[in-house]
Order: sequence, then C-alpha cells, then structure tokens
Amino acid sequence: MSFSVYDITVPVMLHGLNIMDDYLDHAQALERTKAFEPGRILGERLAPDMLTFGEQFSVSCNKVEAHMAKLMQHDPPATSNIPIMYPALKGRLHETRGFLQNVAPDEIASAQSHTYALTPPIVRGWFGGDDYIRHLVLPDFFFHISIAHAVLRHLGAKIGKRDYLGNLTQQSGGDYS
Repeated sequence: MSFSVYDITVPVMLHGLNIMDDYLDHAQALERTKAFEPGRILGERLAPDMLTFGEQFSVSCNKVEAHMAKLMQHDPPATSNIPIMYPALKGRLHETRGFLQNVAPDEIASAQSHTYALTPPIVRGWFGGDDYIRHLVLPDFFFHISIAHAVLRHLGAKIGKRDYLGNLTQQSGGDYS
C-alpha cells in the first residue's frame, strides 16, 4: 500500500489541528478549575527561550499554511499575527482547517519529486520532497502539538497520550483483531 503526499499531510494536519482545538478547551477548563486568571495559560511556557502556549497555536497555523504552499509550489501566504486570546486562536485553527480542506490532492501530487530551499533559523540547504515532508514538515507540526501538551501537563491538566492521539476511529473498515 502506498500513501500519497496528500494522505500523509492534509488529513494528518487536520487531525492535529483538532487536537490543538481540544487543548484550548483543556486550558480554559484548567484555568477555571485552578482559579487562574482567564488567559493566564496562554502566556505560559516550558522554558524562557520557548514560545508561549498561545504562540504554539498561532505559529503552528502559520507553518501549516507555509509548508503546504511550498508543497503546492505557491508563494507562502503572509504570516497571520493574531491576538493571543482564546477566541482568536480558535478562529485561527478554524481558518487553517478551512485552508487545508481546500487543498486538492492533485495540487500536491508531485510534491515529493520537487526540491525545496530551506533557510535559517532552523536549517539551510536544499532538500528533496520526501526528506522535506518526513524530516521537517511533519516533525515541525507535531513539535508544536507536543509542546502545547507538555505545557498543559506541567500545569496540572488531566490529559495524557489518549488526548495527544485525539479522536481515533477505524475508518478503513478492515478487521485488525
């Protein structure tokens, strides 16, 4: 069985953005439970040199759109700078899901056969499509989800691997027992 570039990017990213949406709900619930000032968790970070919890969402959405534009051989969209507030972040996640839902499989069908120029701060050089997708696009996306997860856990949210994996359903209909 082979997977297309679309199969390993768009549905995976949509699933991850849904998980991030759930994390915003967990953060608000944790603020109520612990009597934190509303929005406090959005400013929390794991280390001084890391993005805040709220910035993880905004940056992740910007990167999803930039990576997908690169895979479609389009210029990246302008970076969206939004207020780090729950409604704005929820809206940004919704907007990014809409962007992904409008990506047609044929728009990225040959993405693995292209070469991509990467520039600092992360890395400099030229990468083939397979390496770009496997070693930067997907790990970069999951990094932001895992950091948001870690911030919530660090602050005492009752979430675990099941929350990180999100809503898993057996869509293929096959028997795997």
